[in-house]
Amino acid sequence: MSVGQLKINAIRLVGGVSVLDYLNTCDGRRPGTSLTAVVDKLSSLEEIVHWFLHAGLIGEAEHARCVDLVQQSSWHSLTAFKQLIAFRESLYRLFLSVALGEPVDARELEALNEVLVSTASQRVLISIPAGFAWTWRRCETLDGMISGFMGRIAFQAAALLSSADLAKLKLCALPDCDWLFVDTSKNGRRRWCQMNVCGAKEKARRAVGHC
Repeated sequence: MSVGQLKINAIRLVGGVSVLDYLNTCDGRRPGTSLTAVVDKLSSLEEIVHWFLHAGLIGEAEHARCVDLVQQSSWHSLTAFKQLIAFRESLYRLFLSVALGEPVDARELEALNEVLVSTASQRVLISIPAGFAWTWRRCETLDGMISGFMGRIAFQAAALLSSADLAKLKLCALPDCDWLFVDTSKNGRRRWCQMNVCGAKEKARRAVGHC
């Protein structure tokens, strides 16, 4: 396993659905945060490929193929990287609005719809022993890889937006944390993306304030 993979594998997946975990790969964007800089955990297209494996959105064979495509197309990888990051940020703004109970910007929803339409050909039905199932086309080109990646994220985003789970969407209660998650706790009172990280920070802050 490469150093790059080890770095990506250290990113915690706590959103409850992969699309939220993808949105949670950056910090410092939340309005009112005291963080002075945006910190992105994904710094290259190859790291995004590693993340898709980490999140279980592609398998080992597809991962190896995608890494090869990125390394063979270095001249185009920066543009592709920016495209995937721009889509992530558009979705973050959309889901942040939902989590805060604010109106959704029609432009963000339209951007999602455009990706759903443009990547529809990447999704195909296959026959399996139990019947039929949706899957994604094998990546043959860098453009095909980017389309497939965006399609996977767009499909999950649309599924969440149109499901009952959307009512469980929350933003971490720590003001300096950007992370979103689906609250599947029994009592529906989960406040932190990670109790042992953000919850602990908030408790420490309160303890200092009472001193």
